[in-house]
Amino acid sequence: MAIISIASTKGGVGKTSLAFSLAKDLGYRYATNDMSVTLNKYKNARYYPNNIPLYPDTVYDFGGFVDKNSDEILRESDIIILPTTNDLNSIMKSLILIKNFREKTILVFANMIDNPNDAAIIREKIHEHFPNLAFTYLRRTKLLKNALETGMSATELYEMNNQTRHLYKQAYAEYHKILKLFTTDGRYFKEKS
Repeated sequence: MAIISIASTKGGVGKTSLAFSLAKDLGYRYATNDMSVTLNKYKNARYYPNNIPLYPDTVYDFGGFVDKNSDEILRESDIIILPTTNDLNSIMKSLILIKNFREKTILVFANMIDNPNDAAIIREKIHEHFPNLAFTYLRRTKLLKNALETGMSATELYEMNNQTRHLYKQAYAEYHKILKLFTTDGRYFKEKS
C-alpha cells in the first residue's frame, strides 16, 4: 500500500479530480488541505485546514500551496504525482516543485492535453532539467471531472455502460496507466527505478 500525493502550486491543473478518482478506485483515504466538493462525494474524504495527519493508504490532495505540514507529507510520500498543463506558468511551477523534492519518486502528469504534440512539448521542457523523470499524460476529457461530479471513480464511470465505455475509451486507457501502478503490490515505480 502507498502514500500518494497529488501536488502542484498551480491551480486548475486537475489535482482534485485525479486525487478523488485514484482514492476511490484504490479504496484509499482522501485527505486534503483545500476545501472541495470531494468531501460530499466520498465517504473516506477528510479536510484538514491546518495539519493533515500522515496515514498509510492515502491519496493526499494538496491545494495550490505548500506549507510546512504538506511539505512533511510530501517528503514521506511514496510517490508524488505532479499534474501540469501546457502553459509556461504551470511548467515553471512544476519545475520548482520537482527541484524541491527531487529525491522523491515523481510522476509528471500532463493533464488537459489537446494533442500528443502538446504532451511532447511539456515532456521536453521538463526533461531539459530532469531527464529521467517519469511522465504520462491525459488528453482533454471530461472523464475525471464527470467522475467527481457524479461521485463515481473514473473506473466506475467508464464501466457504467457501453455508451460510457465508448465515450471514455481513450481517456480511460490513459488514466488506467496511472491506476495500474498501484494495483499489484503497491511498489509501483520503485521496482522500475
